[in-house]
Amino acid sequence: MIPSPARIAALTLAASLIACGGLAACSKSAPVPPDGSLPVGSANYGYDYPAPKNAPWPEFRHDRRNTGRSPVRAAYAGDRPWFYQTGKGIFSPPVIGGDGTIYVGSGDRFFYALRANGALAWKFETGEIIDSAATLAIDPRSGAETVTFGSGDEYLYRLRTSGDPVWKTKANNTAGATQLVNWWEGHVVQGKDGTLYAGNTGGAAYALNPQDGSIKWSHTVGNSVWGVAAEADDGTTYWASLDPQNNFFALDKTGAQKWAKVIAAFATSPPSIGSDGTVYASSFDGQLYALDPATGLQKWTYMTGDHIYAGTALIDDRQGVTQRIILASTDGSVYCLNPSGALLWRYDTGDAIRSSPAVGEAPDGEQRQIVYVGSSDGKLYAINADNGKRRWSFDTTPHSDPVLRDRNDLNSSPALGTTGIAIGGEHGQLWYVPYDYCLHATDARCDRDPGQTFPDDVNTVYYVSPGGSTQQDGTEGDLAGAALLTTRYVLRQGGTTQDGRLVNALPTTAESLVSITPAVPFTADVSGDGHFMHIALSDFLAPDSDYSVTVSAPYTAGTAAPGTVTAGYRFHTLPPGPALPLTVGTDSVSAFNLARLAVPLPAFIPSINQIGFDSYDWVVGTLDKTAPDTRDSGNVLLWIVGALRDANGFPQINATGKFEFRFPLYGRYRHNDLILANNALALTFSFGTVPMKLFQVSGRLGTDMVMQQPAIHVDVFCPDVPTYGPLLNLFKLCNNRQHLPVAGTYLTKPYPAAGSANQRPAQVGVASFTYTAPSAVSAGSAVARMAVGAPYPKARHALSILLADADSGVPVAIDYQTNLAVTADAAGNPDTVTLTIPSGTTMPSHLKGYVITDVFPLLTKIF
Repeated sequence: MIPSPARIAALTLAASLIACGGLAACSKSAPVPPDGSLPVGSANYGYDYPAPKNAPWPEFRHDRRNTGRSPVRAAYAGDRPWFYQTGKGIFSPPVIGGDGTIYVGSGDRFFYALRANGALAWKFETGEIIDSAATLAIDPRSGAETVTFGSGDEYLYRLRTSGDPVWKTKANNTAGATQLVNWWEGHVVQGKDGTLYAGNTGGAAYALNPQDGSIKWSHTVGNSVWGVAAEADDGTTYWASLDPQNNFFALDKTGAQKWAKVIAAFATSPPSIGSDGTVYASSFDGQLYALDPATGLQKWTYMTGDHIYAGTALIDDRQGVTQRIILASTDGSVYCLNPSGALLWRYDTGDAIRSSPAVGEAPDGEQRQIVYVGSSDGKLYAINADNGKRRWSFDTTPHSDPVLRDRNDLNSSPALGTTGIAIGGEHGQLWYVPYDYCLHATDARCDRDPGQTFPDDVNTVYYVSPGGSTQQDGTEGDLAGAALLTTRYVLRQGGTTQDGRLVNALPTTAESLVSITPAVPFTADVSGDGHFMHIALSDFLAPDSDYSVTVSAPYTAGTAAPGTVTAGYRFHTLPPGPALPLTVGTDSVSAFNLARLAVPLPAFIPSINQIGFDSYDWVVGTLDKTAPDTRDSGNVLLWIVGALRDANGFPQINATGKFEFRFPLYGRYRHNDLILANNALALTFSFGTVPMKLFQVSGRLGTDMVMQQPAIHVDVFCPDVPTYGPLLNLFKLCNNRQHLPVAGTYLTKPYPAAGSANQRPAQVGVASFTYTAPSAVSAGSAVARMAVGAPYPKARHALSILLADADSGVPVAIDYQTNLAVTADAAGNPDTVTLTIPSGTTMPSHLKGYVITDVFPLLTKIF
């Protein structure tokens, strides 16, 4: 629903939700007239492919060349910003129709059509997450306007713009060894003759017939094809992929390969085509490549400070000759280059950019263009293209919302309409911001300072929130006793951000480079690129106390002189909270939902798996909890299983799905602060299963089961990572210990009272529970034989076994998901639950076993 004015006021959002007020129509677009603008009043953009002629932004990068440029002038129409809240994060770029309707997909599995005033026109449910952009087209048979988009359910959908289905097509390739899924994650675009082009996670580039979705041809490479195709006039298409042997490749109009460019990295950015045919394509090696269109040979490259996820935008002069290339990097900067690859200007937003820049015309009287781009700081930036100065920025962060304020990354890309800009964010909000609104309104969300985010000269460290926001003024409010203290190093000299890197030379430990006062036990690790110090607490901070964090470490700075930085920040802790609201009863246990994981650090991870984490949905139940000691502290043991939402949004236990979850979290609590961990967790991603040396969850659990300041700290040993492991060092992800430290966040809410996953089931009991210890050479087992008195379908319930040290409560370090097996009787009810204990597993002498139905401890036994 559209947020009410009262709701917006509650969020300190000054905008009132009113219609865009008669969308100003614009005239003919392609090619751009000599003055670079369009006279107001026409609704024909003159596309040379079958997009609706009056649609201001019909596909991801606007046109076949992927220029990301609109001819619409930024005339303020007097309207105000609005947003529409979806159920999960929005990572797909919106497109905009001729009547102002905005079309966008969300991680909540729905594809939305929003009217020009923010009202919902319709939504269409798919079977999985959506994170790719649509294309608007005219149906070749009926003449009706259509919208085509892909989903993670492996279908490509075409709907009429009324929301009625036309056809759907499934990918016909088999996901290769590098991927486990065949999702449509490559954005859909059109060719000159209406052919639809899209890549998929399964590793293929497709050309499809617009009439019925049938596949004209497909071209398979060795990994995901996410970089949307650009099409030249002769029908050649240019693509980007995650296959290091085919990072950039060109296909003729029949799908035959013309050339492939090998750069031994990943590429997700959509290539763009300059006026002379030069192909501009970016990569995870941090470089923009200018390539010869006929051969793929390199003309020049430009190196940024981190990997590039976003596509380039191109600015042509009055004669239609490309004069400027705009690119954005996850180093946080927007760059402007000339066609020879020389830097004209750089603007640092301060946080990672995955949003592909869009370029529009300035208002009447200004002979310039404006670059629009979203950043991970939650802000939409408007930058003057002639000088690289901020024109304005608009903050979409819901600062007054304790749940979503740290989920503000604008990883979607802007779409330029007739009166304003549309962009989506990790907070699940689709925002509309009128052109130059911030130059005409007094609004706390606006910033008109032409300068950059950081001071011109600085050599210091800053606190970084679990959601990845760099906070220059210390922490945003007091911290909970279980805070994650991720710290960022920033070096700027003379207004230019340097590639400053903290150095942790072995055998020096990272802990020796950090001091926390008053003292508290912690672990520390420097990120592979040297930009972050990951500090994780091993015990709780004292409540209602002042603390300081100081980093004193050597640094390098590229071509600049190395040195030593000694800097830090201060913060205060929250007062003690109430008692931990988790209980274990005879017939029920406390439970909550944990979902929407986000892992912003390192920046590489959301670029590869940004929406995959957002799709996680877990039910967490309490298996055990000790009484509080004199410090109001104790131990707690939780059990997690995966969930799938039904049509009503209810979390049903996922007992047989592809991405099941069964694992424990164990740790300490103090009041309602929690530090929980698992030292043997393996999570499955689209590319394979990643074992983790440490998976730590922390936060302050409210009585409403909403976690305040939720944080995740993960430690991965790089050689253990499938598919990508050998390449991680190339991306500066692994430090000199070959570890990859990770920081992130998550959301929780109460498990529904109507749910049964945390209740003792009346239909089933345990007939016997036995344990056989493993040896150095043979596996052991724990086996529960079930007694079923009424239907209790195995397909709808997650039965599990957990083993723990009976004295300490620490779980035995086993991959429970992989080693669990459940058999069923003829009626489909559970018969036997078996946990295989790998040979060589160290077992405690005093063992406690749990037989678990969903998240309820049905039986405990001491062995």
